[in-house]
Amino acid sequence: MLMPEPELHLSRAEVMELITQNAEMRRLLAEHQWSGLTPAKSGGVCPECCGSARHGHRPGCAVDAVLQAEHLS
Repeated sequence: MLMPEPELHLSRAEVMELITQNAEMRRLLAEHQWSGLTPAKSGGVCPECCGSARHGHRPGCAVDAVLQAEHLS
C-alpha cells in the first residue's frame, strides 16, 4: 500500500531560490564535467563515467543525464 505524499507548500520566493540554486549547480556541473583525473595533454575526463572530453560521455552517465535533462528557467 502506497503512503500518500504530504502536501508541500512553497512560497514564490522559495521557488525562485530553488530555481536559482538549480541553475547555479547546473552551471558548475557543466563547467567541471571534464575535471576528473586527466593524463597529460588530455582534454579532460568525466569523473562519473571516465568518458573523454574528445569523445563525450559514456552511455548511462549520470552527469550527462543531468546536463541533458530539461530544466526550469
